[in-house]
Amino acid sequence: MNYTYKYTFIGILIGIAFVFVALGFEMYIMGLLPTLANIIQIHLSNPMIYIIDTAPLVLGTFFYHFDMLYQRVLNYSLEQNNNRAQFHALIDSAFDGIIILDERGSVIEFNRAAEEIFGFKSKYILGRNLDLLIPHRHLSAHRQGLKAFFETGVGPIMGQRIEIEAVHHGGHEFPVELYIEKFCMMKGNSEVNCVIGFIRDLTEQKNTSAQIIQASKLAILGEMATSVAHELNQPLNIIRMAAGNSRRKISKGTADLAYLNGKLSRIEEQTARASAIIDHMRMFGREAKEELAPINPRLAVMNGLGLMGEQLRLAGIEVVTELPDDCPLVLGHAIQLEQVILNLLSNAKDALAEKVLGAKVTLRVFEHDKTTVITCEDNGGGISEELLPRIFEPFFTTKEIGKGQGLGLSVSYGIIHDMDGTIFANNTQKGTRFTITLPSVS
Repeated sequence: MNYTYKYTFIGILIGIAFVFVALGFEMYIMGLLPTLANIIQIHLSNPMIYIIDTAPLVLGTFFYHFDMLYQRVLNYSLEQNNNRAQFHALIDSAFDGIIILDERGSVIEFNRAAEEIFGFKSKYILGRNLDLLIPHRHLSAHRQGLKAFFETGVGPIMGQRIEIEAVHHGGHEFPVELYIEKFCMMKGNSEVNCVIGFIRDLTEQKNTSAQIIQASKLAILGEMATSVAHELNQPLNIIRMAAGNSRRKISKGTADLAYLNGKLSRIEEQTARASAIIDHMRMFGREAKEELAPINPRLAVMNGLGLMGEQLRLAGIEVVTELPDDCPLVLGHAIQLEQVILNLLSNAKDALAEKVLGAKVTLRVFEHDKTTVITCEDNGGGISEELLPRIFEPFFTTKEIGKGQGLGLSVSYGIIHDMDGTIFANNTQKGTRFTITLPSVS
């Protein structure tokens, strides 16, 4: 039976009972017996009884509408509960960590992925602020950003994807990608602004990227083996000649202290030169784990050219440099920027491999609109316009099979991107120009 009609019927019965009780009470007061004639007499003598007679209709109608209202409230409550259950199921099934802050900056949602990322259980985080998850050096900026958002409805990083460091339950920092957006929710009868953050752990991605960068770096070292051997051969030959001449002078008894001192100084100089080459190769080969720091891009270009220059000379390629004496600093890893320069020089050398005369590479460093620009340009004929948009894709190469891994430019793109810079390539009249733009720092 429909509950609405059931409650209506109950209302009617209560109304009928009320009428009988009222009539019985009235007849009791008047000392009348409960007969039909007496009931008619009471109605004729007291018209107010007619109002009491409407009790079944009134109560039946009241119970009918009351049940309708109750059903609406119940359905709304069930719908809200279902929506909340669906909402929790949705955010708990998300692969990214999801954190929601209320208008006071307290955590009101902390999904399962966030628990796995940060190592905290939601019951420990809910109702607290985010100070536990943010490195101390970023707390001031976080609080100012939240304050600005709750006062104005806008924030400095709203709608942007950023990479920052977060704090794990174990106490160590780790890299995350963060996306923050405005989130409105009802509180009572009013709508309040909240903040929803989507967090992705970048630890594995960063480790993989570092391994790829290291593999690319070691591949470059392998390609430069001939050039480095030639670089080391020069000081070793000088040392051998100086030692041989000194030994012959000594055997003939014609060596004097001034002569021997000069030869020993020569040997010492060439030993230092060979040691510098080996130290540079060792530094270049190690994995960069230090924090970003201000570096001189001119020095990175010169160091890269120092490693690759002899290889370019042996290939008959002229190298032209246009480098300023005073260069603005950029934020990054010196070895990784050097690796990018080596990748570009290696690509230029391959592009010029079939050019018999006039092969040339031009390296420039200059400042433009608060940025530092590095260009590497060759006259090797350029890259096909169809292939140009794909050259920074991983494992894509224009070289013959076995002559390229397709990682050099992809790794270079990642390194420059991590330095908040850009790198792109375009064809010139005679070849290809790679342009790197990095924000200058004081």
